[in-house]
This record gives sequence, C-alpha cells and structure tokens, in this order.
Amino acid sequence: MEKVWKYLKSMKFGLILLGLICAVSVIGSLIPQNAEPMTYVRAYPNHYGLIFSLQLDHVFTSWYFILLTVLLCLNLAMCSLVRFHGISHDDTEEIERATGVPSVEKTDPDTLDQIREYLRRKHCKETVKGNVSVYSKNSFGRNGTFLTHLGILLTVVFWSLAMYLPRIIDRTCMPGESIILDDGTKIAVSDFAITDAAGRLDYKSVINIILPDGRESGEREVSVNHPVSMGQYKVFQQTYGTRGAILVRDKEGHEDRFYVDTNDFLSKDGVNGVLYDNVYPDFTEENGEMSLVTSTSGRYENPVYVYIEVEEGKQKDVMLAFPGDKTEIGDLEFEFLKPVEYPGLRIKQSPKFINILLLLSFLVMTAGLYITFFMAPVIVTVDEEGYTVLGSKPEGMRYELKQIVRSRKENIHA
Repeated sequence: MEKVWKYLKSMKFGLILLGLICAVSVIGSLIPQNAEPMTYVRAYPNHYGLIFSLQLDHVFTSWYFILLTVLLCLNLAMCSLVRFHGISHDDTEEIERATGVPSVEKTDPDTLDQIREYLRRKHCKETVKGNVSVYSKNSFGRNGTFLTHLGILLTVVFWSLAMYLPRIIDRTCMPGESIILDDGTKIAVSDFAITDAAGRLDYKSVINIILPDGRESGEREVSVNHPVSMGQYKVFQQTYGTRGAILVRDKEGHEDRFYVDTNDFLSKDGVNGVLYDNVYPDFTEENGEMSLVTSTSGRYENPVYVYIEVEEGKQKDVMLAFPGDKTEIGDLEFEFLKPVEYPGLRIKQSPKFINILLLLSFLVMTAGLYITFFMAPVIVTVDEEGYTVLGSKPEGMRYELKQIVRSRKENIHA
C-alpha cells in the first residue's frame, strides 16, 4: 500500500496523467464535440461507430477524461501537501546541518570579516553557532515548489469548473438576424457557409457578440473547435441546417420573405395559398422519372421544393418547384428562392467568478515559478578558516564572494 501511495504522489505519475490529458484533448480538438449524431455519420462514415463507443463526440465530459482530471488533482494535492510539510518548519534544522560542514574556501581573517559585512549588507539572516556564523538568504524561496504545485492544482480545478459549470444554450439563427439572450447580450450572425472557396466542407459562421454594456467582439469567424469568446460567453459552431425561402408579393407590390418549415401555410385570406412540405437537396432522373434525394452532407446543389397548392381551403396536387420558379394563387404570387443555410450555435455562459479564479491561479503558479528559479535559498557558513556556500543554486553567491576575495588579494599585492 505504501508503494501505491508513493507512486500516486510521484512526479512520474503526474507527468503520465498530464500526457494522457493532453493526448485526449488533442483528439477532442480535432473531432467536433457535442454535435448531432448524423454529423459524425456524414463526416466519418467508416469510423463513427468507434467515435460513439469511445465517447469521442464528447471527450471532455467522458468518464475517462473526468477520471484523469480527478487523478491529476489528487496527485497535485498530495505533492503540494508534501512540499508544504517540508517548508512549514523554520530553517533551524538546515542551519544545524550547515554548521557541521567544513569550510571549503580558505582565506584570511580580514577577508572573512569583509565577507561577513557584505552578507549583513545583503540582509542575510545571521545565526551564530559556536565559532561558526551561518547566513541564510531567500529562505522564502523554499516556498517556490509548493506555490508552483498549488498554482497548477488550482488551475486544473478552476479549469474543470469552467468546463462543467457554464450554462449551455443551443440556438439556431438565420444569417442577417440575431440571438438575444436573457441578460440583453446580442449575438448577430452576419454570414454562414457550409463549404470554403474550394468546395470543401468547412462550417463557418461570422458573428458579432454585443454585451449589454455596449462592448463588442467585432465580426469574427466561428468554426468547429474554434469558438469566439467575449465577456462570460463563448460561442461554438455546433451544427447547421438548410431552410426553404419563399418571397410572397401581393397585387399592390408589397412583398415579404419567409423562411419556411414543414406544414407552414402561406396565405393572405386563410383559404388560398401555399402549404409548404419540404426542400430536398438534389434529385435524379431515370427513364423520364424524377426521384428526390432525401439526405446529403454539405450544400444543396440542386434543391427541389415540394409544396401543395391550396385554393378555397382545399388542397390540390403536390407540386415541385426549383429556385426562381413562381406561382400565383389567389391575390398572391409566390417565388421560390435559393434555400438558406444557417448555423446552430452552442453558447456557453460561464459564471463571472471563474475567470477571476483562473487568473488568480495563473498568478500563483507564475509567482511559484519565479520564486523557484530566481529566489533559491542560499546558506553561507563562515568560520575561522574560511567559508562555504550551500544551496540548490549557489553559483551567484559563490561568484560574489570570490570577487571579494579577489579584490582583497589585489589590494594586498598593490
């Protein structure tokens, strides 16, 4: 059991956990997360079964990612406790050990007096044990590793809170329109495209996040795994859809454009109009007969509208129409437009305090790293014969004291 405990709090185990978390995170950044199942069936026709079975469609909420995160937090917590226990006592024991170390650098008494005076000017803490003077500097530097581990632990914990605490809002929005959230935040969608200029699938929205206080993100692209953040909001490109569009005109020249869904009835008097059924992405012809293609991934290359003409409240035959076709029913003219592609956005609203906590954790970690590398503890012992410099990084102090010795020798020879 002791071996298991020792391994759980070892740096080796922590590095293995970090490596696994990084590997899983890379997979999560390459595969779209939390999309509709058909998105994976279309994008990965040969591997979608593996994606679903390994929960790669929601990596960051999978059981194994949560387990790795918990284990990493446990490892960091134990490392922090071990280091805190090591620094929670004063440096009396370390000073006692230093007094038993014989002097390494031999020199004359006058030079040693200069070294003592120099160390006092450097605000080193002086402890006298018999004929040995012990000077300690940067004792606080022993806190560096503890603060570093604590900062990493807090970062992982607060990052986990940032992952799992946000309120998630899924919305669709037509290009040129906006989503208004409960607090007045406005997300304006100015454009959306399913494919890029080369015709490759590349779902991208152009959005502008406008906060209640008037701050704006400016128009920025949102694509799969490349969200846009502003304030407490982070907007992801999650899914997409295509809706039919019909332009309706009356005899006075007034017109309105409608985005239609199945069973929408466009009418002025309630008895004459168009009963919309659906728009299909493509069609095939064989032996003079046309068959509709009911599913596709990407753009609708040859869209076909299916609708029913309604006159005097009675449904007539099922009709087909292509973009640009028009029909007149009663006092209205209906023009079938090119179908409109629209995005499905996932909006994550994080609690305001999370960003503050994350910033504090980064500051703690940065302070720990600075203290570790630039404030390493140093102990200098001075006895009747010479001095010794001890510590994890004694080079700087050794150089300074050697300069004093060298200067003393030069003054004597002069």
